[in-house]
Amino acid sequence: MLVEEQVITPRRNDTVADSSDFTDCLYRLESANRDIDERRMAGLGFLFDAFLARAASDSPEDVSLQVDAVRELAADPRALGRPDRDGTDFRNEAGQRRDAYAWLVERTASTSLMHMADALDTTVKQVRSRVQVAAAGLVGLPAFTSQARAGVIGYDRYLYGATRATSLEPEHLADFDAGLTRIRVSDMTAFKRAVTQLISTLVTREERARQVRDRRTVETYYEPHGLGTLIARGPSHQIALLEARLTGMARSVTKGLGTPLGVPENREIADGRGMGELMFDFLTGSQPAGTLTTQSTSSDSHTTPGRVGDCIVEAANPAGIDVDATAEKIAETLTETGVQCPVDAEWLKRQARITITVPALTLLNDSADAESVPGMVNGHPIAPEAARQLTGTGHSTLYRILTDPADGTVLDHAAETYTIPEKMRIALVEKWQYCTLPGCDRSAAKAELDHIEPFNHEDPGRGGPTTMGNLHPLCREHHQMKTDNRLKVTRSPDTGMLTWTLPGRHQLTARPPSNPIGQVHAQQLLNLTD
Repeated sequence: MLVEEQVITPRRNDTVADSSDFTDCLYRLESANRDIDERRMAGLGFLFDAFLARAASDSPEDVSLQVDAVRELAADPRALGRPDRDGTDFRNEAGQRRDAYAWLVERTASTSLMHMADALDTTVKQVRSRVQVAAAGLVGLPAFTSQARAGVIGYDRYLYGATRATSLEPEHLADFDAGLTRIRVSDMTAFKRAVTQLISTLVTREERARQVRDRRTVETYYEPHGLGTLIARGPSHQIALLEARLTGMARSVTKGLGTPLGVPENREIADGRGMGELMFDFLTGSQPAGTLTTQSTSSDSHTTPGRVGDCIVEAANPAGIDVDATAEKIAETLTETGVQCPVDAEWLKRQARITITVPALTLLNDSADAESVPGMVNGHPIAPEAARQLTGTGHSTLYRILTDPADGTVLDHAAETYTIPEKMRIALVEKWQYCTLPGCDRSAAKAELDHIEPFNHEDPGRGGPTTMGNLHPLCREHHQMKTDNRLKVTRSPDTGMLTWTLPGRHQLTARPPSNPIGQVHAQQLLNLTD
């Protein structure tokens, strides 16, 4: 059978053709993501409605009035014809919402959720967790929920805030809700840290002590293919000190500095492990301690039957090389040397330093009855008494960091040289907390400080000053991309916000993240002047 030759003419696909433009693709992605967020918020509402219906059916007494009241509290005000409700209304409802949330928590423990678990193809435990998050968000966090419904924040950010709310006592929800709406950060990582700081300002001294005591533990998880995970939970300052020691040891190894670790003078480090591998191995040595592969620093040999790094191993039998014997000599050249974490004060000061931030009023007021603002260790909250104790027993130098009296953010500190003073470096780390490129979660403490306007080495007075306003932390990767002109950044002199220009001329903005601990301390200072 003959087959006619056909000429295939490709048909134009407008959808494919339009997708070649990155801006259009990004617009469609953002639009689709907004639609998904709206559906996820609606789904959370459907889940909550189903739970209320189940709770009413399972209750031995008539709870229809309570259920109706809870439904009204959780409903979208726009659906009730009251779109003008504001934070004042929500604050007036704080007591009602607190009692409603406590009532709901009791019902989640007693209500059968098997029907919902079957509908969602999940477990009863997972459904109960979702219902508790929905109750905390829709009933306990009305202002924060309004932001999510209006698209001001994404669903993932909302879900994280509502999930963290489930760990709070009902009486803290109103303040937590107000604090969440004041958080202004550029990315999710900074938001999570700000939420943690906010929670630390709400819980009482007794609650903080109980939480630290109850959560101090080590967890282990094992996967079928041989990977194990170790999670240590405890006081944040102890975890930070452990991290600093491990990092300092690993950094010394990668730089070839063996003397502080106890490597003999006639040995040098020839260890190929990376930072993460070294930190793990030292940690599991539990001192922290471990072993390093080292080689001899001297050799009288001029024959080359075996070379280990820069060390030449003499042949066992130069006339007729004995391979086995020579291999043994090479093995003897590379030996395992035991090392442990240094205790030298100067080494610890340089390599294993942590930053402890204590609000002025917390530092000055050590009364056991005072409600002090928490301190921070490397940006993470710690109890006020722990912050005072660590500050009093640590290094004798204190750096003053000035904060805005209105919102507690770190203010600029000036300098006139290219070399960045230590107190300015500390202030920049506290101000930005992370690499300033939105979406990067690398810590500012481990980042490089970049001049937004390049420093003028020939005439420092003509531009690129070493000031807080012209400096910001960048991780090594993004700093190099900026140096290569693949990324550009400018700073608004009025707002202090950074504008990043990415490849394709797409722009992102970054602002110093909110610091709820600083906000509470600022309010305390304002109260003193009233």
